Amino acid sequence: MKHIDINQAKRNIRATLGTLEEWYVLLGNCYACEHIGMLDRWELQRRLGRDTRIKALEVMLACTKCGNRQFNGFCIAKQKR
Repeated sequence: MKHIDINQAKRNIRATLGTLEEWYVLLGNCYACEHIGMLDRWELQRRLGRDTRIKALEVMLACTKCGNRQFNGFCIAKQKR
């Protein structure tokens, strides 16, 4: 079993659009077809505010490939340099 960093997981759950470091990207993950797409986190922050929790936005996600709107989630990843 892989080691899980519980503290990192808690930070990701509590993360807001304004607390993400510059080198992180926000990805949407479809539960139905497993499609992963990149979201413009800067545009989301501009429209919804810096204090909006990322976890709270999951109910708004819709897959651009299959149209699924249920059980979708976010991934937060470091951008390659």
